Amino acid sequence: MKKPYKIAAKAIIFDQDRVLVLRKSPAERSARDHHGWDFPGGGLEPEEPLMDALYREVKEETGLSVRVVGPAYIYDDLQEEKHLIIIKFACQQPQGQIRLSAEHESYQWTSMDDISKSPYPEWMKEEIRRAYRIYME
Repeated sequence: MKKPYKIAAKAIIFDQDRVLVLRKSPAERSARDHHGWDFPGGGLEPEEPLMDALYREVKEETGLSVRVVGPAYIYDDLQEEKHLIIIKFACQQPQGQIRLSAEHESYQWTSMDDISKSPYPEWMKEEIRRAYRIYME
């Protein structure tokens, strides 16, 4: 039996030597048994181009406009109900004031010097480091 594809685009946003990390709302964390940290982004709408979805989701979740530097990480997971593909992009030059959607309760700009001692999961720290290398090229 074929599983439906779910494709999402996420932004790892840098402002000089800081990265933006969001904290999911309590409802989002409990609904998905989630660690709580997140990058802005989300699923593509039917027939929506990938980059349009990325810009739309970042704007909806943060109020920011960004410039994409390049792809940083692809996550591929065959789940019970779907085949999930998440493409994460290194982004820069955030423009606008942060206005979080209901999906997130807070945000923080974390200095790259502080990533190793941050409370983020190790896989997230590695994704940030990888995206930072792309951002700095």
